[in-house]
Formats: sequence, C-alpha cells, structure tokens
Amino acid sequence: MSEGQGSLSSLSRRHALYRLMMVSCCAALPPIVGRTAFPEGPQNNSPHTSEPTGNSTVDAILGSFESMPLLTTRINDRIAMLSGPGGNMLVLTTSDGALIVDTGVHPTAAKVFAGAQAFAGKPITTVVNTHWHFDHVGGNEFFAGRGARLIAHENTRARMSHNQLIEAFNYVVPASPKKALPTITFPELMTLHFGSDVLHLEHVAPAHTDNDILVHIPDANLLHTGDILFNGVYPAIDYSTGGWIGGMVAAENRALALCDAQTRVIAGHGPMGSVGDLRAAREMLATIQARIEKLLDAGKSTDQIVAAAPTRNFDDRWGKGLYNGEAFTRLATAGIIRHRQSLARG
Repeated sequence: MSEGQGSLSSLSRRHALYRLMMVSCCAALPPIVGRTAFPEGPQNNSPHTSEPTGNSTVDAILGSFESMPLLTTRINDRIAMLSGPGGNMLVLTTSDGALIVDTGVHPTAAKVFAGAQAFAGKPITTVVNTHWHFDHVGGNEFFAGRGARLIAHENTRARMSHNQLIEAFNYVVPASPKKALPTITFPELMTLHFGSDVLHLEHVAPAHTDNDILVHIPDANLLHTGDILFNGVYPAIDYSTGGWIGGMVAAENRALALCDAQTRVIAGHGPMGSVGDLRAAREMLATIQARIEKLLDAGKSTDQIVAAAPTRNFDDRWGKGLYNGEAFTRLATAGIIRHRQSLARG
C-alpha cells in the first residue's frame, strides 16, 4: 500500500486529520466565523451590505492546501474516496475509463489528477461537480485540459461564469476560466451510463447552495452528497447563493430516501460516512432550525437568538470544525432571514 493510501479500517486516522485541518482553519479565520460576518435579525432585515472584498486569510488557506497530503481511501477495487485538500472526491473506474466527482482546490489540481489516475490506472475521462464552490471545482481546468468532460447542474455553470460573493466569508470568488466550466449541464435529473455503472445525478432544492446535486451509484450502494453533508461538524451554508438550513434538512431527507442501512456515504467534508451519520446530521439541523425559527417568529434579534443558545446540546459534538455554536447560529439565522425575504419577494 503506497503512502497516502488506506482502507476503511483506517478511517479513525483520517477523521483525526480532518479534525486537525478544520480546527487549524478555524483558528485562522476569526473574521469569517465571528459575529460581524452575519446580518442581524428581523428588526434589521436588510442583507449583509459590506462592499465585496477579497479575503487574504481565505487566500492564505487556499495556498496552504498545497502542502496537505492527498489521502486515498479504497472502497473496493474500482472505487475510492480522495480527501485532504478541498472537498472529498470519488474516483470510479470502469472499462470505459475513470470518473471523478469534484476536483478539489486549484493549487492541488496536479496532485489530485495524479492521485486519481494512480488509483484508476487509466485516463480520467469524466468530471462530475456537486456544486460551484472553489474547493470542489478548483481542478476543473486542469482535468479538462487533459481531455475530461465536465458535468454539473446548470446553476453551477452559471455561478462559475461570473464573480460570486460568498457573503458569510465576505469573499469574492472570481469567474472561472472558460475551460473550467461544465460543458454538459442538466436542470433536475441526469442518468449517466459509465461503463457497466449507472450514476443518478439529482438536483435538490436550494440547500448548501442553489446548485447542489446528489450522486447516487445504486449498484455500489454508494452516495456522494457533496456539501449537503459535513460529516461530524456544523456545515457551511452559502446563503448568498441560495442556501439555507431548511433546505439542508430537506436535501438530507432526500438523501436518506436513497439509502438503506448498508449505504456508504461520502460527505462533502469529513470522514467516510454511513446512513447513521446522515440521519444524525439531519436531526441536528432540523432541531436547530425549529428553535431559530420559533425565536425569529417571536421577534428576537440575532444577538438574542445567539443568547438563547439554540445549538446548546449539539456544540460538543458538532462545534469543533469551522463553526462553533455561536457562529453557526448566526450563519443559520442569516440564511433563514434571507430565505424569508426571498419568499416575500415571490
């Protein structure tokens, strides 16, 4: 077994590494996860209005990914999860070539490409993107330059085609080069026949973003959720591109409907998961959503909602990643406010 490779029996080591990476990032990001990143409650219903700016801390973290190891978790002889720099990726090998779900961050594109081909033993001919974020599409241009076709939801291409402000980070993501854009897009459902495998690509209503898809491989009993699931930590939710906590709950409900007790779940971030991990995340998010919405309906401000500690019984388990309980409360509240404003506008 080569360096950087592993099996399902070594997941605890990968979980520890993931936690270390997330805690390190969290320590470096006080302006992003602190209270000033999120809009106030209902007595100030305007969205975040800071001028779009770059964020040097985010840029520095993206650069730091270059030195992170790429870990390969072998699921079977034809399927593996790649993890480390950026979001989790899935590699599938068939007689027709190899496919990868997501491509990580731009600085590690060559490393990811080499790792994927080392496992597959054949050319990567197809890329599927789970959504538009830079830690999932960063290697697109590199893969496309080596002959891979790029597939994603139609909103992923639309988002990547223009500058995007991730308001919770106050970070502007520049438009992607044309070669990085998905060339095959779909609105709701796509069935991809790849060798002897069938992949079902399913768009969910706005959840983490407005362009999330689930990638289901029934014959392998495997589901890649993209950032619908952050396994073991509070999730990022990009309300500036349509995401909100209620959508996350609905999307996880849909993901659960695709699973049985033996389904293996690849989250957007975190260790290899199970249907139990997915169910626990759904229950956590649904409980926090209900608490926040009740407080908003009572006219409470964001600061008052934070003081009520709607995450109180979840922080020890879920609050050790990018967001602690207070920061996640502010993020979730901002997303609910934005969603309600959108509904009011019709």
